[in-house]
Amino acid sequence: MATALHSSDRARTIDIARGLLFVLMSSTHATSLLKLPPSHWLMSVLWLPRGWATVTFAVLSGYGLGFLYAGRQPLAARNRALFGRSGNILFVMLLSNTIFSLLKLAIAGDTSPAFTLGWWLGFVTLDTEWSISAVLLPTALLPLMAPALFRWVHAGHWRALALLVTLRILVSMLALGLGSSAYASNWAVRFWLLEGFGGFPVLPYVLNGCLGIWLGMARLNHKPVWVCAMGVLLLLQIAVYLTSLVPPLEHGSLLVTSAGAVGKFAWVYLCALLLATPALHKLVAPLAHIGKHALNSFVLHRMFVQSLGMGIALLGGEIVPAELRYLTLWVGTLALTWAACGLLQRHGSTGRRLSPGRWAVKNPYFQSFAHTEPTQEATFHTAK
Repeated sequence: MATALHSSDRARTIDIARGLLFVLMSSTHATSLLKLPPSHWLMSVLWLPRGWATVTFAVLSGYGLGFLYAGRQPLAARNRALFGRSGNILFVMLLSNTIFSLLKLAIAGDTSPAFTLGWWLGFVTLDTEWSISAVLLPTALLPLMAPALFRWVHAGHWRALALLVTLRILVSMLALGLGSSAYASNWAVRFWLLEGFGGFPVLPYVLNGCLGIWLGMARLNHKPVWVCAMGVLLLLQIAVYLTSLVPPLEHGSLLVTSAGAVGKFAWVYLCALLLATPALHKLVAPLAHIGKHALNSFVLHRMFVQSLGMGIALLGGEIVPAELRYLTLWVGTLALTWAACGLLQRHGSTGRRLSPGRWAVKNPYFQSFAHTEPTQEATFHTAK
């Protein structure tokens, strides 16, 4: 029996999951700005995990594509929207990286490198440090690959999963092997396997996103399969965590690099599912709002946390306990991001400037970036 499912309802869980990633990112930025010692409890397992947001980001982006785009019709309009989304993300990546990198030079008190060609070329040769904006590159490549991957998974979802998992393990083995070899300094090895731009290696992150697409399509078309897959990933992440509590194992690194990102995604998405219950609707609304405007939030939260950090330093905040400074940075960043997203939504101008408005097909996944009203086109039909 065919059932019409409005993607706006299903997208809310994805928005909450994105919002959770901004909670983790803001926390990590705050502890980094404060330069807390590793022994501090805010840096321990007693508090929010560090390093989860960036690796989960690509998986969640892929999941959203598979969940909300794979069933779209007509295909030509869907593909135009996907390609436009990719161009939009690349534009924001380059623009925000330029701004953040120049600000970093200004804060350091020496902007002279920005007037040299070598500094700019260094972003390509990997000699100039990228900002966190570089994590958007693998995310931008996923929409370009999505149409082909949709067809591939539809043709045989188990075969597609087997090949994706095999490729992910092989890439992990290559990265581990070449990372300790004479080839580790090779540009292609560094870019594709080890570093990418800003420490986000392209092939591992893209394959993580492809696994996310598979999971999203499984949720759309084969919910029992999706439930089993998520259960396996939850268990795998527990195994990944346990490897940190024991002496290094021979295959421990391979497990961490291959399964760590999708395992973390499973736990973040489980939390989002729990928070998406109607009883918590008002409580998590700000979180979902930040996630709904993810691209704007990505740029804004970084600006706010840096501004708050500079403000605390100028006011002599070092005399204030680290926990209070952390709370100011963390909660302040999230509150300002939420308020700014609301302001931008009401005015609508940034939604049109930073979003692929001319390419966008009206659907709630794109409404994360282009604030359009849902239409009947945004309804998916799947068979139970």
